[in-house]
Amino acid sequence: MSRLTAYPKPGATDTIRRFEPAYWHVDFPLPMMATVVTTGPDSLRVMATFRTNRDLMGLIWPTEDGIDHGLYAWPRRKDYRGIELAFDWQATGIRAMDRLQGVTLTVETYQGPPHYVRLWNYATAGTPDACHIRMVLDETTRSGFHDDAPVPWHDVRRLFLSLQSDRAGRGNCSLAADVAHGATSLTIHVGDAGPIRPGDRLYILGLAFAQPFLTVTSDTTGPVQMVIVAEPVETGQGGIEADNIAPGVGPPASPIPAGAEVFVETRAPEPIGDQEAVVEIAHLQVTGPNSTLPVERSPRTPHALRMTDGFDNAYPLTPERLVDQVHRLGYRGAYVLYMGISKFHALSWDDAEERHIVDPAKPVLNAPSAQWIDDLFARLVAKGYTLIVSVSFEILHRFMPTAWMQRDHAGNPGLTGWQPPSSLIAPTVPDALAYLRVVFVDLLGRAEAAGSAIHFQIGEPWWWDGSFGSESPYIYDATTMAAYEAATGASVPVPKLTSIYDRPGGEHRPYVHWCRDRLGAATDWLVAEVRAVYPDAVSYLLVFSPQLLRPDAPLLRQLNLPTAHWRHPAFDRLQIEEYDRTVEGDIAFSERTWRLATGTLGYPLDRIDYFAGFNLRPETTWVWPRIDRSIWDAFARGPAEVYVWSRAQVMRDGWLFDQQSWPFYPDLTHLATCWRIERTDGVTLGFTAHDQALVVDGVRYRPAHAFTASQLAADAEMAPADAEMLGAIDADEITAADLAGGLYDHAEVALFLVDWSDPSLPKTILRRGTIGTITQSDASFTAELRGLAQRIQQPVIDSYAPECRVDLFSAECGVDRRGFERHATVAAVTDGSLGAVADNRVVFVDGLTEPDGWFDYGELLWLSGGNAGRRTEVRSWTAPRVEADGTTTAGRIELWEPTARAITAGDRLRLWAGCDKRLETCKTRFANVINFRGEPHVPGTDALLRYPDPR
Repeated sequence: MSRLTAYPKPGATDTIRRFEPAYWHVDFPLPMMATVVTTGPDSLRVMATFRTNRDLMGLIWPTEDGIDHGLYAWPRRKDYRGIELAFDWQATGIRAMDRLQGVTLTVETYQGPPHYVRLWNYATAGTPDACHIRMVLDETTRSGFHDDAPVPWHDVRRLFLSLQSDRAGRGNCSLAADVAHGATSLTIHVGDAGPIRPGDRLYILGLAFAQPFLTVTSDTTGPVQMVIVAEPVETGQGGIEADNIAPGVGPPASPIPAGAEVFVETRAPEPIGDQEAVVEIAHLQVTGPNSTLPVERSPRTPHALRMTDGFDNAYPLTPERLVDQVHRLGYRGAYVLYMGISKFHALSWDDAEERHIVDPAKPVLNAPSAQWIDDLFARLVAKGYTLIVSVSFEILHRFMPTAWMQRDHAGNPGLTGWQPPSSLIAPTVPDALAYLRVVFVDLLGRAEAAGSAIHFQIGEPWWWDGSFGSESPYIYDATTMAAYEAATGASVPVPKLTSIYDRPGGEHRPYVHWCRDRLGAATDWLVAEVRAVYPDAVSYLLVFSPQLLRPDAPLLRQLNLPTAHWRHPAFDRLQIEEYDRTVEGDIAFSERTWRLATGTLGYPLDRIDYFAGFNLRPETTWVWPRIDRSIWDAFARGPAEVYVWSRAQVMRDGWLFDQQSWPFYPDLTHLATCWRIERTDGVTLGFTAHDQALVVDGVRYRPAHAFTASQLAADAEMAPADAEMLGAIDADEITAADLAGGLYDHAEVALFLVDWSDPSLPKTILRRGTIGTITQSDASFTAELRGLAQRIQQPVIDSYAPECRVDLFSAECGVDRRGFERHATVAAVTDGSLGAVADNRVVFVDGLTEPDGWFDYGELLWLSGGNAGRRTEVRSWTAPRVEADGTTTAGRIELWEPTARAITAGDRLRLWAGCDKRLETCKTRFANVINFRGEPHVPGTDALLRYPDPR
């Protein structure tokens, strides 16, 4: 039986360099496009098409390899200290290195915030667009525009080069006049003279480090603009925060001089046409400690299963990486590349629709896609693969011209269930079919140039059935209805069909059958048009049988099965897939699919290919045994080829095909992964990757396919972040509020395997630990799982320090908590100033008279309100003040973090005094010097390094 190898295994036989060119990948927002290809063993090329002034792309190197097949992935090694990285840089169309928001190496960490390393600070020769970079990843390579902040190179989660178009923002801008500290207006030379509007952001060279940007409140335009900002300007000194200068010590913050650079980030993206950019990285050298990673490179035995791939899953990676890995996994023969639901199109901005749409007047492929396709085709042919180019009727909805879309009875466009959704071309629209023709011709021309024979597939042609939505037939676009009336002289029957479950009567059948025949005619036309250019081309039709054979919706068969057009020998090869039913284990439906191919459409077995798969989500790897069984059954029938769909899922889930095990194929795996979470408040939660709830040792484990786990393998560093759990917030038990409120802090977690057919059998423990850092983004969270080895890293003996080493009110401290307890009531959640809003971190209270700082670093317990029972730490306390008019202000409490739930006036709370660990505080506030556990008078490093002064 085939098996899953999702994570790197120990005992790798080879190594690769960190930053190996083939293992970088790209990411970016729509509608821009970018790809990366290798141009040599030490070089790569990035091509990008920027289409708005807010487009930002990343060239990414992850610490944890979540892309490659588990057999060939590298293990996590988050320590980059000591690596020497050097390369030549050549760029056109990219915002230059020496400018604000120019080329930046972004360093994301496991334990802290990201850091931004300005590459220009490490250029040893050349210009900002063509230079040599050298950096050592240690204390000499620092972040910040002025290279003034240390980077934790021992704790790197991900590195990426952030690249923007040279037309990003409002172009190259600068100050037209000096800006004083505290100013709320400034005058700017605007690079493109475009408007600066409320909500835009200004990044200015010279702002204090703690004030990264200013928010615009005015509306101006022109080459020189005076803009109003919401925040008073805080000027810095050489990148150092002006606020770091103590009152009365040193000079006041100096103004930012005229000519200082300004970057204007517009609030909303603005179209800038197609701005092409190219980055070449050459002569890449990586040396020093931590510069290599262990990997497995030994190939597996070639087998009979074939590979499929989707351009939209593949383009972020280098073709070298994909082709080499597929080849090492034993796949040979045919390789299908599906081009639907994609970003390969040439686009133009449509003012009327206010979006980018496919532009047939431009070259078919945008430049980054053309680069990637040419490189992929050349590498596949060089490895001996037979290319099959697949083009479907799908286009991303946001790029689809309005006139091309299929529509339902209410005029709604057909949207698939993908995110972002695709839409389907109506097969009656001549311009849309003409576009599909030129896409085919262009791609097949590139295949021919690579030395490949010509094979093309029409992928899944159909009228949309409204799956994941209205479940209506999408046959009522204006072009289709007009064409029917022109061809038949009859009107489109009304009322229109509103459900695929309708059984159309005699008045509807002529229109339904006409639409079916137009679908068949469209595929006939495409085959003829391709063969007019490539007479020897081999044609394929891919049919998704669940779109035709649903017993509860016979309308779909009438609509989407033009037998007269598709019956053998209309195509050289019929390709069938049924993955929805495969993963459900519906063997009976599989029989119907084969009968459709051999009986209804009449193709002999040696003219049929079978597509098996696929597993949509990484959380449902339990479906792979069913996919494996369908592959086994297909081979037993003896078709021409059997394919797995697709390369992305095979690599992501670590699926290994093993043809030798077919005779011993078991019915189904009985293993399921479970997560047990025991919170510190006594609540125990259980989750499983199985599709049904399990009861193990008296705990109910509910299906939770929104959970994934990172590599469950400890590394040599015994790092605390040796596993992570990812999941969806607000999925029943786990809520964002509970996470933010600390209910999961230090919770104990166990990950184990259990036999779901008999949960009473002994379970296999995969990992135990406690939850550490929890981070939250939109609708998901990441929880760090700290293993037992993490405890070894904690200090076990005291060490000398000027500050006290023990916690206030602890047994070692000896101070009685009760004597420093106070009660208060929330008076307000803002200071009442104009525009002030509550942030659940600053509150104003009545009932306290303690002096400033009394509660700094103290503890607060909410006694009532939405946060009742939750504890948090106090950052600062400001005592009440008597104003000039005789009124008394409320005391101000600032918390270190916002509360999970809203704070309202009247909420009651209890506070305890805080301690900053200094000897003076211990003496004056607590009269507890006898228990002070610090050494403030022990000489420090400065005393050791002191030398005689001749003065």
